[in-house]
Amino acid sequence: MLSTGAAVRVATEVNYAVAIPSQLYYPFSETVCLQLSRKQAVPIDVTVTLQSRAGNETLITQSISQLTFFHCTSFQVPHPVGNPDEVAFIIITVLEASSEFQKKQKVLITHADKKTFIQTDKPVYKPGQTGMDRMLSLVREREVPRPRNTE
Repeated sequence: MLSTGAAVRVATEVNYAVAIPSQLYYPFSETVCLQLSRKQAVPIDVTVTLQSRAGNETLITQSISQLTFFHCTSFQVPHPVGNPDEVAFIIITVLEASSEFQKKQKVLITHADKKTFIQTDKPVYKPGQTGMDRMLSLVREREVPRPRNTE
């Protein structure tokens, strides 16, 4: 979870939690969740934005009147600008009629690691021999495509 806090600078005390991984992997999609609770049902506007060198992307924008609120949404992680990673920011903004609160947290955008393993049935082949091999590609979170045998 990235950020929790209380927006005490707005007239109504707002307790919130933003859940998002602190490391985002391109080209996958990620999920961000916002949970909010408060004592008075005064209308407020809440925005969660991903600020990167590729530009700003609003992940959640919501006008909230109820005392408690929970919302999750998926988004596509932008390409990191920089080699190979980029430090970006998640910005939480709470607006009330007469005041504003903003908090900024760092996140890392990185390319997903991809690894390819090649396995053969023999360590050495003689000229003219037919061999069997198997290739396996691993990407983030052990997402494994089905192995493919070739002759």
